[in-house]
Amino acid sequence: MSTRVVFTQGGKGGVAKTEVTLSLIAWYEQQGLQPALLDFDIENTNKSGLKNFYPQARKIDVHREGALDEFFDVCDQNANGLVVADLGAGAGEATYRWFDEAFNDAADFGISFTSIGVTTNEAGAVQSILKWADHLQDRVEYLIVLNEFREPGCDFIYWTAEPATKRFIEAFSPQIMIMGSRIQEFQAELRNRSATLQQVIDGTVDTPYFKLSKNLFRAKRYQRGMFEGFERASNILLPPH
Repeated sequence: MSTRVVFTQGGKGGVAKTEVTLSLIAWYEQQGLQPALLDFDIENTNKSGLKNFYPQARKIDVHREGALDEFFDVCDQNANGLVVADLGAGAGEATYRWFDEAFNDAADFGISFTSIGVTTNEAGAVQSILKWADHLQDRVEYLIVLNEFREPGCDFIYWTAEPATKRFIEAFSPQIMIMGSRIQEFQAELRNRSATLQQVIDGTVDTPYFKLSKNLFRAKRYQRGMFEGFERASNILLPPH
């Protein structure tokens, strides 16, 4: 059975890549799909790792012998042909080498990859995406998420004005979506509660803050914006036929 592996790029921290992953998982569930979940952030000690939100996510240490076998076992075992992997901030050379090994054999097993790069309007975050693309080249499909963060209507000048960005787009034709800005108090409360937007929408986060109508409205609006972006990129996010 063919499998799609969707993974967030490691690199610059604080760009909300885990938030993107959480909304993506909710979008898959809305499609009736249950992806296998992998958390590559073995050094995570705060509330930002995928396993903090989905305890069933499997931690994989790319430094450990047998990690590649474990990855292929997960691909074999998921009935939906779908794996979502969240990489830690700062993941670099070790992860590059690990993925190089995976890519070598993946095509023979019908495994395709989609790489999600998330950037704010910061030069360092943009360069992180371009560095990953320089390494991955055409071995993956690309979804780029431009996160407005605290800047509604952001022009993303560090993304648009970077000459390497134009070369990247011309070479690899990435799908590009906007992640709308969010109220930081709302986002901090989500993180502190290890809660997802979907849980707020479903009413399963039992706190006065998330019982407020305005915050339920925000959760629905934020989630809807993400879902619309994923729909437009569905050809590189859904399991291959």
